[in-house]
Amino acid sequence: MLGALIAQLDRPELAAQVLDTLDPDLAIAIEMRAADASMATADFVAGAVRAFIDSADDDLWFQMLTVIRKAHDPGLTAVQTILKWVATERQGAA
Repeated sequence: MLGALIAQLDRPELAAQVLDTLDPDLAIAIEMRAADASMATADFVAGAVRAFIDSADDDLWFQMLTVIRKAHDPGLTAVQTILKWVATERQGAA
């Protein structure tokens, strides 16, 4: 599930659907980060999630697994969590 979702995050309609599931302030923060990077929001979302997948340390992965283990939709929950961390710069601080 997560792999299929990640593979399609650069599709604007899917990225918009994911952003719609977030707290509105968080979605705005993601859109602002994308604008600051001169990127389309979908490209920013896809890149942020892929960067997490490629570079997250064991502690972040453990935290991720803790969050998604009881989730109804683990793939969506994982992406939501990553985007929350990106918007709050948690990944960069870890």
